[in-house]
Amino acid sequence: MMQTTTIAINKKKTLRNLVIAVLLLLLGILFVLKPFLFIRSDDPGVIKIIGYICTALSGIGIIVFVQRLRDKKEVLVIDAEGILDHSSGIAAGRIWWKDVKSIRVEQVADQPFIMLEVKNPLVYLQQQQNPVKKRAMELNLQLYKTPVGISAQFLNIGFEQLLQLLETAFREFRGK
Repeated sequence: MMQTTTIAINKKKTLRNLVIAVLLLLLGILFVLKPFLFIRSDDPGVIKIIGYICTALSGIGIIVFVQRLRDKKEVLVIDAEGILDHSSGIAAGRIWWKDVKSIRVEQVADQPFIMLEVKNPLVYLQQQQNPVKKRAMELNLQLYKTPVGISAQFLNIGFEQLLQLLETAFREFRGK
């Protein structure tokens, strides 16, 4: 019988990204309030738009990273039934081994992701209540043939070690 493995968030990486998000927020505010520090033309419109976008995105990042730092629960649990994934903004939640057809690796913007191809992807899409997260999962389905992807980027485990854990657990389940 497989033992349950729980993986927490990597607080150091999350804190580093929080600091970067705060710096980007400050830069975005500076773009909006003092655009002429960054351009020589008479029209600050483009710089202001970049500032608003930078401010909005970094603000969202700050909220997410602060929530991650305050969250005490394990973000990834691997057990005999499957995976409980809360590791990212578009995490699928509970993924049952009986639904998984295959595990593979995909590179997304130089970031390796573990893609879990599931038998009925629409079930996982329908479980997602947040429309933004649901749309991101739909894009994953279109691009990678599955809505379910896991990154080790913010986890307290290396990518190769996580991949090995998932593949071993999946093999054990299939061997039953």
